[in-house]
Amino acid sequence: MDNNRKNQYQGIFLDSWHPFLWIASLIFLVYFATLFFNVVYLDDDVLVVNHYAFNKNLGNIPAAFGEDIFRNPPGEGSFYRPVERLTFMFDAQFGQGAIVFMSHLSNMFLHIISICLLFKLLLKMNIKKETAFLFSLIFGVHPLTAQTVAFISGRNDSLLAIFIFPAWMFFLDFLETQKGKPYIWHLTFFALALFTKETAVVLAFVCVSYILIFINFKKIISNYKPYLFLLAGWGSILSVWFLVRRSVLHTFLANADIQAISSIMKNSPALIPAIGKIILPIRLSVFPILKDMTMIYGIIALTILFLWFIFSKNKNYRLILFGVSWFGLFIFLTLIKPESTTPEFSENRIYIPMFGFIFLLSGFGKISFWDKIKKKIDPEFSKKIIIALGIIIIIIFSSITMFRNRHYRNRVSFWRNAVETSPSSPFNHMNLGAMYYMDGNSDEAEKEFEKALEINSQEPMARNNLGLIYMNRNEFQKAEEEYDKELLLNPGYFVTYGNKAILYERMGRIDDSLDAWRKALEINPGYSKALRNLFIYYHKKQDKEEAIRWAKESEIRGIPLLPEMQKLLNSSAF
Repeated sequence: MDNNRKNQYQGIFLDSWHPFLWIASLIFLVYFATLFFNVVYLDDDVLVVNHYAFNKNLGNIPAAFGEDIFRNPPGEGSFYRPVERLTFMFDAQFGQGAIVFMSHLSNMFLHIISICLLFKLLLKMNIKKETAFLFSLIFGVHPLTAQTVAFISGRNDSLLAIFIFPAWMFFLDFLETQKGKPYIWHLTFFALALFTKETAVVLAFVCVSYILIFINFKKIISNYKPYLFLLAGWGSILSVWFLVRRSVLHTFLANADIQAISSIMKNSPALIPAIGKIILPIRLSVFPILKDMTMIYGIIALTILFLWFIFSKNKNYRLILFGVSWFGLFIFLTLIKPESTTPEFSENRIYIPMFGFIFLLSGFGKISFWDKIKKKIDPEFSKKIIIALGIIIIIIFSSITMFRNRHYRNRVSFWRNAVETSPSSPFNHMNLGAMYYMDGNSDEAEKEFEKALEINSQEPMARNNLGLIYMNRNEFQKAEEEYDKELLLNPGYFVTYGNKAILYERMGRIDDSLDAWRKALEINPGYSKALRNLFIYYHKKQDKEEAIRWAKESEIRGIPLLPEMQKLLNSSAF
């Protein structure tokens, strides 16, 4: 009877495609509400909304590989992620009215695919099917995944995992068979991962760590050719990626002011709360900074792991070491931050590193006193206890995640949580103020901008935003002073020149307004607001030559044309 019941459960949950259906169903249930969320104005407004016209045109696919993901002017970009751009282009094909919904739906499906691939990867690593399934369900609804699923811009990590996991499985296949097919597929997925997110460079080092940990050194020396092939393949792919990336960004690292070694040393304490969030995901934040992170949960988590290690039997030291290597290497690059900003540690960046804890915990094995308990009870009952504990963890994690999702439902909810959980960040206060301003709540916005400047008197964009408030109150002198202060601190912020142009127009200083628009275009030639306003001015003035000039410039930049622009260009063609 018991065997029949066991086989029945096996058939329902673990046979054939059933595990994938359960994984997908659970994730869909936990994240269903996010399909109806909006953008939160942390890059997603730019990538999804502002770039819609570019993304909609599939003819721009080659252009996506020739610029940074934020479409900054040549040499001024920071992130070369063309494959991620392709996913936004896919979403845009369903129309402007559905773009936000489709973006959230894509995020959910990317996460589902990622976790299904994780399940396959764990099986490939010889982890028992029941254990692999339980781990996949737990990590599929882990509260840390909310930043990757509910936050549109967080998709880069689930998308990266979709390429990292197959690359890893084909790497293992190549080590087993030493045949060309898995070798080619491994390098193909490695290349796709690199063009998705720069963190993928770490994969080669993770592969090397696996070889050194699991393969006898004498065997490596005696059969060195496959490893030389791997090194040659990684080197070739990395060289091509590096040259292409450098031709677009013009820098080695994303930001010129990064000091890698000092940055890692300075930010390494962030590893403690990161580990705490994996084991005890209690006090999470949508935009955390180190100063406001809680260390206590990290210390408790490390203590739990230490005690588990001490009292566990039949430890697999190699698997433990590999788990540590996976976590350490993948999280390593997240510690490198620009020196000129307050470093933030967004939780979506723990998405791939945290899977190293599956290998770590699998290597720990069972705690010694558990065997004593098993001797006194029925072995099948002990399995039921483990399954019950797993289900309890899944229920708890799902509940936390569903509760946490609400912080991503709109821009005010997001930035309010950022301020509540990281009040020492001037950036968070500045952005919450911006959201209040966009909602017409100028008084609350002003308080947040002033709070940001109280924390950091040189906070970028805060004075620009104060200038907007004063301008709308017709306090033109104060507005101009704030704009000038902003440009002293942030001379490349073209938006402030645009705001000055509007201010001067309201003050009747038309020549100064035109100069400000032109200055904005010197910094960002694709600034649509400036191009349109210059066109409107000359069109009203009936200066046809200048009006055509700015209409053509807009067309060249791929900016949607005003009806008057299109009409003028059509007439000038004859």
